[in-house]
Amino acid sequence: MKPQPLLFPADRLIKLRDVEQVLREYFYEGSRPSRSTIIGWIEDGTLAGQQLGSGRNYYVFESSLERFKQRLSSDTARLAA
Repeated sequence: MKPQPLLFPADRLIKLRDVEQVLREYFYEGSRPSRSTIIGWIEDGTLAGQQLGSGRNYYVFESSLERFKQRLSSDTARLAA
């Protein structure tokens, strides 16, 4: 199977464990998304990412994570108003 080309060649790929760490700042401890939830977000297009390598590990594009964080921040601000 031929690997797919990167969608955003200049965009840095972030490992899921690092995505989980970043999202800790945006969710309460009891409501933090699981790894399978993050993978679901990649698969449904909420986050842009790819599976790479022989282990088919998931990675998220940095720009996609930044947009997601901005959306979370604006939703939080809107709820607080």
